[in-house]
Amino acid sequence: MSAIVEAKEIMGSMCGILENIWNHRRANPTLKSEELYYELVLKYFDKITTAREIGRPIVGHTVMSPTEIFYAMDMAPMSLENVACMQAILLNKYEDYLGTARSFGLAPETCSAHRMLTGAFLNQAVISPDLLVWTNQVCDNTAKSGDALMDIYGMPGFFLDRPYKYNEEGVRYFTRQMEELVQFLEKTTGRKLDYDKLKESVRLSGRVIEVYREIYELRKARPAPMRNRNLMNQNTIEGLFSGVPEAVTFIEQVRDEIKANVDAGKGVAEKERYRLLFLFLPPFYELKILDWLEREHGAVSVMEPFISYYAPGEMDPDNPLESIARKSFYRHTAHPMHGPSDAFVDDTLRIAEEFDADGAVYFAHIGCRQACALIRTLKDRLKEELDVPTLVIDVDIMDPSLSSGEEIRDKFEGFFEILDD
Repeated sequence: MSAIVEAKEIMGSMCGILENIWNHRRANPTLKSEELYYELVLKYFDKITTAREIGRPIVGHTVMSPTEIFYAMDMAPMSLENVACMQAILLNKYEDYLGTARSFGLAPETCSAHRMLTGAFLNQAVISPDLLVWTNQVCDNTAKSGDALMDIYGMPGFFLDRPYKYNEEGVRYFTRQMEELVQFLEKTTGRKLDYDKLKESVRLSGRVIEVYREIYELRKARPAPMRNRNLMNQNTIEGLFSGVPEAVTFIEQVRDEIKANVDAGKGVAEKERYRLLFLFLPPFYELKILDWLEREHGAVSVMEPFISYYAPGEMDPDNPLESIARKSFYRHTAHPMHGPSDAFVDDTLRIAEEFDADGAVYFAHIGCRQACALIRTLKDRLKEELDVPTLVIDVDIMDPSLSSGEEIRDKFEGFFEILDD
């Protein structure tokens, strides 16, 4: 069996599981947004598996890459980290991919999302893209992943070098990077960018940001009106579909569900006991713990400064490339992890106060030097200035061998005892 056929079959197996989950959600409805989430993720990966049949180039890209440009050029974006991590979760490929990455020479200290990505490609489990776009957002692991894949496959690629500081000089520099990216894509694919399509893509991306900010305000309500699960679902859809109508449809559905709860004075936990601030991403392999927190302990994440908060900034369709460049400085995840941290720490304390948080939970992903570097500063300032205690849980975002679900639950229960005291 050829590598191309095998990869397509593996991707097909993943799509089959997603379709089964989607059908189960339709037969046993909960929230409309949860059903829509699986429908859209299935649609995303199905488009990748069928892209070459209709002559659509596949662009492999790392997180925070400008999908608005890819969609405007009618390409099939393939988020490399998402593909590899979803395969590992849905097909139980954790040890296969991490073991391959280990044999390749990647140390456990390397972010497991990128070890997973490298392992999946080395195992020829992912359809090979036609070209690569990668960036130094949000970490040095991301910057190195593209280099590794280009070495392995010898395919054309483009590296987006985002400046460290958010200032007008940095925006001008990164706008030029976007212009050079467009030139690279046009030369490599033989397609010309339709700037009218790009303007519409930027308009849709801006609408998603507007709704994110509406949700931010709605989530200040007590009791908490948004399910813990939604924090990951909306983050995934925004990352995969920025620049197309699907992202707007999904985020507006989430907004409407939250608003209905606020209007009815209804919370997502049967009896809300703990209002938590989630700092950094929970482990992807144990997302069921988010449901357990709500159901068993009345514990809700009221806000996630790393992944649900957009700092001030606007999208202007009449200046599409500059808008995309500027967005990379104020968007969630990139804003706190790529640039001086003072503003983000101040934002976090303000958010903790605005949302009336009882405690904070820091998921300390051992492979993320950027995020873990902020632990002491955030923990000390939250306690000293707001008397908000912080639980630090050592995890690996994609490697279950470091912290099991049972260990994580034990740490939460110990923390709840502290909050009760």
